[in-house]
Amino acid sequence: MAKRINKQNDLLQANKGEQAMIEAILEGSPEGIGVAVIRLDCGCIKMAAVNPAGDPASKVIMYRDNAESICEQCKADNGDFMRVKKQFISWQNPEPDTHTKQMIINKVLGSES
Repeated sequence: MAKRINKQNDLLQANKGEQAMIEAILEGSPEGIGVAVIRLDCGCIKMAAVNPAGDPASKVIMYRDNAESICEQCKADNGDFMRVKKQFISWQNPEPDTHTKQMIINKVLGSES
């Protein structure tokens, strides 16, 4: 059975397609407490589970909704951080405390997130 995910994530939250991917990533990552979601300007999305220390708890998954593969630009530059449009972490319930969440956000997404 898939673990419940908190859909209330500050101002950003996963869309329906992303939510299904998040649940699958967490199901395969038992030490994961959330999934970093990075939306690129081309429409491709990068995701990876994170553990309580803010370290990777899964491989990075790249995909594009309703497409067979990621775009040519992402194939060439692996989704360069300069093309990030939006990024957030979708937390698993129960969410970590505020201090832990901020530490993980800073470590995974940077202090400007």
